[in-house]
Amino acid sequence: MKNKIEPKIEIVVAGSLTSQNEYQLISQWLDSQFYHSLGITVFFEQMQTVDVQSHLLRLYDSKTPDVLLGVAVVFAGGTCFWLPAETSMARLLCTAILGFEPRRIVTTSIGRDLLRSAAVEQALLVRDYNQWIMVCTRRFPKASGRMARPSDITRLVEYQLQYNEERSVEETSDWEGLIAQEKVAVYEADGQIVSIVRFGIETSRLVSIGGTYTFPDYRRQGFAERVIEFAVDRIVATGRTAQLIVDIDNTPAVELYRQMGFECVGSSYVCYPEY
Repeated sequence: MKNKIEPKIEIVVAGSLTSQNEYQLISQWLDSQFYHSLGITVFFEQMQTVDVQSHLLRLYDSKTPDVLLGVAVVFAGGTCFWLPAETSMARLLCTAILGFEPRRIVTTSIGRDLLRSAAVEQALLVRDYNQWIMVCTRRFPKASGRMARPSDITRLVEYQLQYNEERSVEETSDWEGLIAQEKVAVYEADGQIVSIVRFGIETSRLVSIGGTYTFPDYRRQGFAERVIEFAVDRIVATGRTAQLIVDIDNTPAVELYRQMGFECVGSSYVCYPEY
């Protein structure tokens, strides 16, 4: 009886890939699934140019060396972005990922099912949730809003504090840097900022938006929709697609995005393991 040949796992720690051909192979594989690979693509690119404490894991089919079955970027003790192929062999990369003990894992529904199985022996998933990936290519030529200015920083700091408290997170922001990079859009009413949306990861095809927030006294008046329209129109005007991620159980937000012209193109999964 022949021994079963397992796919090969390769790991690179904060270093360049073994060859330009491999770099192109991984880039093309990620690009073929660009709706699901926005985060991992950016961090994969950063690994090649920035000296960061990270690990690049890739799983190859042992019988066909140029066929990828999964890629992951892991920041030790931090975040892991993992894109698995639809194959039972993808579980092998799951085991390797958990070995680095990331505190947050972002993956697909395939990765979710594999993680829940593997975590029984390696980790405890203390918090997890599913999200829709939604995109929009619609123009909003009459959209109103503006990009944030340095004089807005006091209000933006207030936004960050309230956003963190409502969502039970501990995010910090370099507002001067974000404003200089034109990463924050705002909408004003009564002479002050009432709604905010932030631009996130950018590629040649997609620009992500998120962190949408309306101050409590101004909710249910359509201000969030207006600032999102402004952000989306700005993105689509460059020939790219606006992308956002929203919790599947956040029905009001999902309905709002659908009414605005966003389409659901897939789902993602986020979990927080303890070891």
